[in-house]
Amino acid sequence: MASSDVVILGGGFAGLSCAAALAAGGRRVVLLEKKPHLGGRAYSFTDQETGDVVDNGQHLFMGCYGQTRAFLSEIGTSERLNLAPGLRLDFADADGRRDALSCPAWLGAPWHLAAGVLRLRGLSLRDKAALVRLDASMRSLRRLNAMPAELDRMTARQWLDGLGQTRRLQSRLLDPVALGALNEDPAVAAATGLAQVLRHAFYRDAEGSRLGLAAVGLSDLYAGSARSFIESRGGEIRLSCKVRGVSRGRVVCEGGEVIEAGTIVSTLPPWSLRCLELPPELEGAWRTLEAAPIVSISLWLDRPVMTEPLLGLLGAEIQWIFNKTRLLSSGGSGQCLALVISGARRWLASSPRSLLELARADLGRCLPAFKKATIRRWLVIKEPFATLSPVPGSDAKRPAAVSAVSGFLFAGDWTQTGLPATIESAVLSGRRAARLILEGKQHA
Repeated sequence: MASSDVVILGGGFAGLSCAAALAAGGRRVVLLEKKPHLGGRAYSFTDQETGDVVDNGQHLFMGCYGQTRAFLSEIGTSERLNLAPGLRLDFADADGRRDALSCPAWLGAPWHLAAGVLRLRGLSLRDKAALVRLDASMRSLRRLNAMPAELDRMTARQWLDGLGQTRRLQSRLLDPVALGALNEDPAVAAATGLAQVLRHAFYRDAEGSRLGLAAVGLSDLYAGSARSFIESRGGEIRLSCKVRGVSRGRVVCEGGEVIEAGTIVSTLPPWSLRCLELPPELEGAWRTLEAAPIVSISLWLDRPVMTEPLLGLLGAEIQWIFNKTRLLSSGGSGQCLALVISGARRWLASSPRSLLELARADLGRCLPAFKKATIRRWLVIKEPFATLSPVPGSDAKRPAAVSAVSGFLFAGDWTQTGLPATIESAVLSGRRAARLILEGKQHA
């Protein structure tokens, strides 16, 4: 029977950040990952036909991701994340017209956002003036430690409508922010997550709203370096190791192996954790939390059709385009684009070919140059369990780190972190669990 100070379930951002912090603190750590690779729900792989690195889903980072940036710095990969000097978001609509949210950092928060909105060409003065009421609400929320419970009982759409935000302001600015951060339509997602995003990104300092894009594939951003960091400090990582159940101080693996642990940290998402044999004391409302899907479409074109690193599409099913050729500094005469559909539940049953045709139609309307391009290769990736679905009532069901079972901690982007289920939430949860263990506060 093996034993360890801490056993961590799951090898994504939460698990690796937790293991790295514990290994740095001198604890003996064993991390168990059921897949043959690390990365959890955020990893990359090499496309066999082109040799290019492809992410299983594109991720956008922000300056307010303080825990993520600290984790990357700890494992020595912070230079692989490029943070823009300020906030600029470019958009193209279904008529091929361009607009940009450009926020001058020197004004400070939230005045930089106000200046950016005033410059938007696609909004009327009435649309822009409506933002005053949202600003007043956010200034009051900024002073609170936690979001009011009533925000978890209404959708983001209901909250914004109640604050007098025009539908045009929502569709051209607030909806893209909500979709990108919450992975759900604002008419479906609770208001809590959007308020959290706005507070952290726009109402603390201008640094928080800087956009960050990885200059490498997701796995190269953190997974391999985190593993080296952990193993060089005596930690152990086991891949293709499926856990069957958990009891007090013990983890039972498929095949019957038992690992004794002083502390167990589960970073598994709720839909995976509830499939394990668990102590009855761990039962809770978290078991009813559900997932939201993402669909990604990679296109390899014979010529460039955009110059921006990132482009939001308005009035289209495709919501974001990532210019992978520019982000990864790839050579050649063509261009590789990664397209994203967040909250893509209605598209999960669609065939890859129909999703390709959807991409052709949207890009043809929004990017006039695309009509002249030839698609050399394409690839569709569906992630049915990409993130937590933040529907009304879900925030109250997210568990705290310390559970009713002494020595068992919940972690992961879906746990109660004060943030929506983002990479920052995952890393924050992992590092918080490590801190509790190092301080001896992991017991109920």
